[in-house]
Order: sequence, then structure tokens, then C-alpha cells
Amino acid sequence: MSPLETKVRALFDAYGKRSDDALQNPPREDVEGMIASFASFFVESSPKGVIGGANDDRFRQVIPTGFARYRRVGGKHMTIKGIRVIELDRLHAVADVDWQFDYVNKAGKTGQVTFTNFYCVTIAGGTPRIFAYMTPDEDQAMQEHGLV
Repeated sequence: MSPLETKVRALFDAYGKRSDDALQNPPREDVEGMIASFASFFVESSPKGVIGGANDDRFRQVIPTGFARYRRVGGKHMTIKGIRVIELDRLHAVADVDWQFDYVNKAGKTGQVTFTNFYCVTIAGGTPRIFAYMTPDEDQAMQEHGLV
């Protein structure tokens, strides 16, 4: 495994653990750790469109809100089931990350939503940081599983 791949995998090992910890009861939210996972500016692409944002106080406030939403709809676990790292050069990679979201829906039924996100990662400055990510339609998946 290359040094770049090792760093990218370590980034997502920690990111995945933080995501899962935030869904526990009681939640263990590591907002500072999540903030540290992202570059000073980053871009998101989803079916809702493309947006960019600064890693600032507003982002710091959005993180707990997002995890609260996952808990509110019945989220119990968010775990990484697989990571594929595609090295682009010595500083950049794409992480193809398979996630599993375990839930108990409004009717009390347990289930799982699986999805893949793609993350663009840089190690410029020595520390891996996410500077872009692409996600599927999360709202549609939640509707299909009776979560919203």
C-alpha cells in the first residue's frame, strides 16, 4: 500500500467511526474531528446540484444538525463497508466509499440503506483532507425505506 493510500484509508477509518459514534445513544459527536476531515473549502455534488462552502463556523453548526436528522429518522449505525482508493498523483486521490446506514423506521422495522459516495482527497500540507464529494439521492432512499 502506498503512503497516499495509507493516509486516505486512515482518514476514512476515523471519519467512519465519528459518523457511527454520532448516531449512538447518547450521541458522541466529534465536531472538531469532522471539521478537520475537510479542506478549508470544499464542493458537494448531489441530485440537488453542486454547492461549495467554506470550512467555517456555519459548517461547524451544520454537522450536529445533520447527525440529529439521521437519529430523528431512526438511524442507529453508519458504517463503512468498503473503501477503494484511486491515486491520481502523489498528492490526490479519489476514495470510493461504500456506506451502510442501519435504522429502525417509524413502523419499528429495522433495515439498512447502502450507498456509495466518492470523495476527492488531497494530502497537500501533509494531512489528508476532503475537498469534494459526490453523493446519491439521500432523500429518495430515506423515503423508499419509510424513514421520512
